[in-house]
Amino acid sequence: MREAIRTAYPDQEITLISDGNPSYPSGIHFLNSVSDEAPVMHKKVIGLQNLDTESEEWRPMKQLIERLNRTFKYHVRPAAGFNSTNGAVALTTLFVTHYNFLRPHMALGYKPPVHLQEIQAISTIQGRWTRILSLAA
Repeated sequence: MREAIRTAYPDQEITLISDGNPSYPSGIHFLNSVSDEAPVMHKKVIGLQNLDTESEEWRPMKQLIERLNRTFKYHVRPAAGFNSTNGAVALTTLFVTHYNFLRPHMALGYKPPVHLQEIQAISTIQGRWTRILSLAA
C-alpha cells in the first residue's frame, strides 16, 4: 500500500479497493495516522454478489486485480515458490513487464496497455524482450 501511495501523482486522491479482510482497514488506518498527506480512502467489495451499493460500484476494480492475481499465480505455480527474495522480485519484474508492455489485452483491441515506440517495429516476441531488456540496462 505504501508503494502505491508513493508512486501516485501529487495531490491525487487515493482510494484502495479490497475484499472484507480486516487487515486492509487496519493498514489504511496506520498509513493515515502517520501521514500528513490527504487520507487514503477505502472501499470494500464483499462476496460474489453485489448486495450493497459500495460493492456494486467498486467491483470492476476488484475484479481487475483478481484477474491479475490469477494470471500471476498461473505463471508462478510451476516454479513452486522461490528460494530467495531476489527470485521473487525478478519474476515479478518480468511478469509486470510482460503484462504491461508485451501481452495483448482483449479489452484493448489485442494491444498491450503501454506502447513502447522502441519495440513497435520488432515482429518477434524474443526480439521485443531483447529490446526491452536492453532499454532497462
